[in-house]
Amino acid sequence: MKKGGVALIGMILALVFIIIAFIGPWYSMSFMGMSIDVGLTTEATSGVDRGPFDTTMYIAIFALITSILAFIGILGLSFGFGSAKTMKSIGGIFGILTFILALIAPLYFMTSAFLEGLGEIGFWNDFGGPGYGWYIMIIAAIIALIASTFIFKEKTTA
Repeated sequence: MKKGGVALIGMILALVFIIIAFIGPWYSMSFMGMSIDVGLTTEATSGVDRGPFDTTMYIAIFALITSILAFIGILGLSFGFGSAKTMKSIGGIFGILTFILALIAPLYFMTSAFLEGLGEIGFWNDFGGPGYGWYIMIIAAIIALIASTFIFKEKTTA
């Protein structure tokens, strides 16, 4: 496998998972026979404050951008574009930033004002809980961290 191949595959997976998380529902509510899935790109639903969703969406966009930049750095290392040390640094640093941002997005969402409005019933309750987009963003963060670890472990020559 080429230099950085495992990290390249990992960052592709992280990028795909971030896109899926961006599109999917982040919170699902069910009451009185109705089911509501609210995602980052869902239009305003009556009774749901969009503020925390919008802020989470902006954090997710930054995670998407950093994952693309990490992918470019890892791709450059794998196929010999530019200096190996520079490409390794770009891929690794932006991979770590992807991890941080992809982890901040679901954690912010979980503690946001939208959820404070739920009162004492909390994030996980009988009427609702996180949608698959929320879970997939956490998985994307873990994959980005693993890919960054692999890219930093690559041996480069001057």
